[in-house]
Amino acid sequence: MAMKLTVGGAEIATLLDRAPPGLRVLSLDCFDTLIWRTTHAPRDVFACIDHPGGAMQPRMWAEEAAAKQQAARGRGEVLLSDIYRRLHPRVDAAAIDALVARELAHEADHAFAFTPVVALMTEAKRRGLTIIIVSDMYMTEAQLRAHIAAAAGADVLAMIDHVFVSAAHGVAKGSGLFDIVLDVVGVAPQAVLHIGDNRAADHDAASAHGLNAVHFRQFAPGVMTRLRQEAAVAVMTNARVQQDVPTCQPHRSAIALRVDDDPAYVLGHDVLGPAMHSFALWLKQEVDTLSARLGKPVRPLFMMRDGYLPFLAFDALFPDAGARPVEISRLVAARAGIQDAAALEAFVQERLEVMPLSALARQVSLFAPEIAKVVKGSDLAADRIAFTRFIARGETRAKILKRSRQAGDRLMAHLRRAGVAEGDAIMLVDLGYNGSAQNLLTPVLHDRFGLDVSGRYLLLREEQVTGLDKRGMLDTRHHECRVLHAMSSAVVILEQLCNVAQGSTTDFAADGTPLREAVDGKGRTSAVREAVQAACMDYVRTATDGIHWPARSDTLDARVQAASATLARLFFLPGADELKLFETFDYDANLGTDQVSRLFDPTVAEAGLRRRGIGYVDEERRMYVAGEIQGKGLPLSMMMLSSLRFGLDLRGEDFEVGGFEVPVLLLGSNDQGVVPMTAWPTIDGYYRLVVPVGAGQFVPGVQLGAVCEMVQIESIAFQRVADIDTATTWRADETRPVLDEMDEVGTGVFRAGEGALVMVPPPPAPDPLALVMVFRPLVLRHGAAAGVASAAPARRAA
Repeated sequence: MAMKLTVGGAEIATLLDRAPPGLRVLSLDCFDTLIWRTTHAPRDVFACIDHPGGAMQPRMWAEEAAAKQQAARGRGEVLLSDIYRRLHPRVDAAAIDALVARELAHEADHAFAFTPVVALMTEAKRRGLTIIIVSDMYMTEAQLRAHIAAAAGADVLAMIDHVFVSAAHGVAKGSGLFDIVLDVVGVAPQAVLHIGDNRAADHDAASAHGLNAVHFRQFAPGVMTRLRQEAAVAVMTNARVQQDVPTCQPHRSAIALRVDDDPAYVLGHDVLGPAMHSFALWLKQEVDTLSARLGKPVRPLFMMRDGYLPFLAFDALFPDAGARPVEISRLVAARAGIQDAAALEAFVQERLEVMPLSALARQVSLFAPEIAKVVKGSDLAADRIAFTRFIARGETRAKILKRSRQAGDRLMAHLRRAGVAEGDAIMLVDLGYNGSAQNLLTPVLHDRFGLDVSGRYLLLREEQVTGLDKRGMLDTRHHECRVLHAMSSAVVILEQLCNVAQGSTTDFAADGTPLREAVDGKGRTSAVREAVQAACMDYVRTATDGIHWPARSDTLDARVQAASATLARLFFLPGADELKLFETFDYDANLGTDQVSRLFDPTVAEAGLRRRGIGYVDEERRMYVAGEIQGKGLPLSMMMLSSLRFGLDLRGEDFEVGGFEVPVLLLGSNDQGVVPMTAWPTIDGYYRLVVPVGAGQFVPGVQLGAVCEMVQIESIAFQRVADIDTATTWRADETRPVLDEMDEVGTGVFRAGEGALVMVPPPPAPDPLALVMVFRPLVLRHGAAAGVASAAPARRAA
């Protein structure tokens, strides 16, 4: 069988089965082939070095400068000691030695051997082959041998017959190191098989010397892009990353072993897998710690539906931990969690203005016929007052509290089915992010049933200081509140991927059996979710298969940091393949209503960006804006991430640059005149023109013909001046534009005469209005303002 020139991680262990006859030497690159780091990039280790202001940049500058100095002296390679003499020019040799030793120790902390390569070496020795290491590196041979022993163990080092390091010989692989290798091992080039991750140094240079060369491709290009973006997001969301801690990516080896490239599998394995694996490890630590503190076992209860995938991951790793799924929805938590009149009043007042009254009534165990005479539906403000008064009635309040107590009994019956008894300690586990169910249920479960209640969440961003026993894998111990808030804005995508295909629980039977709504029957959505979850579980079960033994830096904190970055990247920088999987996903708030909405809709963002410009991204609060704007490119996505993460006060006006003037005729009851007004660019060549008209005092006429010969009109609508930076329109159905000297040659595309005019009478209104016109110049009129030519992607008429 012919040898492949490029192999993946899963093919390395059996590589010798495809080797040519007469092979006598197995030659291996060291770094990112045999020895890997738990970091994103080699330079990340430099963050561990104690240096004022952070060591990463100074350390890299020193290496670059030292290499130039060595080249000027006729020596092509540098040693660590050369680098540190450049970084610390005024210290003595003993201090340089100490600095070198410190960096080597940091390198060892983050190093591990890649299991498939160790397996390849074991097979090579079984076949009687010589094994050599050939590395382009600034270490001495002794330093590299010690590093391999520390990362892989003495048994692996013992299999290595020769070590060749570029710094020791003053020449790299591409400029002559392989000549030295062949002289020392004393075999013909065709008797050597070399494998390494650098195509130029390990494949091309080795091939040029006649060796059998195989390029080890750690990751496909798309995977490399995602890992780079994860590293970038880690820096954006964690101020310590690349300052005094490295960018941790301990999941890299598991990703390198994946062979299935189906997008659903990739998402589940590479993205959700590290997050769920880390969450399970963290939860087990929390269960053990709390059990020791309370002096009794703590039972983890995973709250369905969103807790489904976390439960699968935890139970797979810790099947004896007593974990159980429980079906506690927001609705059942609300119905069971109202113990007294004060709790009822607080519950209603907090939700009165943010929730439909029908849903709020259902949450307090009132039924439609009971509020039909109170809530009329014609005047929302009046309905809210009437509803509040109805709740305050003694007989209504007594009815609600009685029903809530009965709901609590049924909830406890449900917990008993999960093995919970009075006086137990339970840990409610969910994705997050506020712990609302725990807030509602802790008083009931503790006071009535003697339960010690804690809550553990993947992401915790509390809105109040509740004083309850709550912690998050990602919480204020790891991130500032602005970061947690930004991540919570997109947590809905994680909820959709983690939940189970069953209806939301609305109540329990007397014996605790869940009563559910009808399940959503979208077959493709369920198929995608199941494929993602299956891949996630594959990762959870094999997360450490590529690690010969763990690096000292492969800690729970490191894996939590990596999980945070994988999720934040999905939340803010999703890929096109990922978004295609989400196209059929819907969202329901699990509040006792049957209302659902699309998870994301790029057409909404397209319209919003055209009509409001880049400011739309910072002003709009939809469920998954990052998914909706992904097609507009990374700059826009990064702007949104920066604004959310840092809580920047950016507004639409901050992006107004490159506009041009359009003459506007204003007709009033007593006078008229032409006023130049600025149209500001939005996106994709569109412009937004805002013309204030008062409360119907003026009729605007936009003289588009003065600047355009061909123009595309996106929208014409009136908005209240107070709503000018929102999507709200004012009676848009009554907008009746009158077009003069404009011939429609395609949908929304017009040929405009020199006197072309768009006249738009405003509707009657009690508040000041503005005409908002969004248009795209296609052909500019000769002699139009120079600003149009520089700002618009339109061609100028000859």
